[in-house]
Amino acid sequence: MVFDTFFLIRLFPLAFILHDLEQLLFFEPWLKKNAGLIMERVRPRLPAFLLKQLETVVNESTAQFAFPIGLIFILVCLSSYTAVQYGKYVFFLMAAGLFFMHGFIHIGQAILMRKCIPALITSLVIVLPYGIILFWNMLASRIISLSGLLIYCGVGVIIAVPFILVMHFIGDVLYKEIKKSV
Repeated sequence: MVFDTFFLIRLFPLAFILHDLEQLLFFEPWLKKNAGLIMERVRPRLPAFLLKQLETVVNESTAQFAFPIGLIFILVCLSSYTAVQYGKYVFFLMAAGLFFMHGFIHIGQAILMRKCIPALITSLVIVLPYGIILFWNMLASRIISLSGLLIYCGVGVIIAVPFILVMHFIGDVLYKEIKKSV
């Protein structure tokens, strides 16, 4: 079934915020309960440069975690807007490709932890189905070729770690500045 491409692109911010709302609602209590298990199972598998970030994330509050999510949400909205309004799909395809691959990351995290994690449900019910329908439609509409789609998803995977680290860094700076002024 082929859906209207612009409708699917406009759904991207909604799919993103529903997924991240699940993370925001359940992230902090789940982390408090599972921090020891996370460090035990994940620490040996991470490169040294990510260990400090893992320790930071494990100790974040919901408010702290909301800042990078808010920044990413703004970029998601901008990517959808530029795709629909101007027909410029590069930014959107990288963002949607990263979002789609991010769903698989949550599945991998659940397998590694051997338990349900925040964002697993929406990864299975929203992120992956949305990505499949979106990309199938974009291929059917000839907006992008399969090789182009694979390139954008690959770029999404390559930029995922530095992008998320930068968003968390900026979010931490903003959070501390706002906390200081209150």
